[in-house]
Amino acid sequence: MRLPVFAALLLMPLGAAAQFVPRTSPGSDWAPGMSDMGTLPGGPTFGHDLLETRERIDRGRADGELSKPEARALRREARQISSLAERYGRDGLSASEQRELDMRVRALQGLAAAQRAAKPP
Repeated sequence: MRLPVFAALLLMPLGAAAQFVPRTSPGSDWAPGMSDMGTLPGGPTFGHDLLETRERIDRGRADGELSKPEARALRREARQISSLAERYGRDGLSASEQRELDMRVRALQGLAAAQRAAKPP
């Protein structure tokens, strides 16, 4: 019962949370330490999946499959996942934290794929 509720919460717009994200300079959509994506607390697979998702978002934007606001929202979520992974990893990553990060990356991948597919050819 909890899983569908949690998944639904992940897919809800995060407008309020976005107000507290510090502004970044142009071209800095990649989170600090991006070169360390394989060493994020979630492990190499987590870092690889998140990096691959960011690349797909960039390709979707370049190909016109994602609008600028859509790509921005997806990148923001990717940064939030990275930040959460860093915070969780400070004292070691528990199994539940690992599952949460994995689920958030999968939700982001699904959302990005759905938005790209929804665009007319």
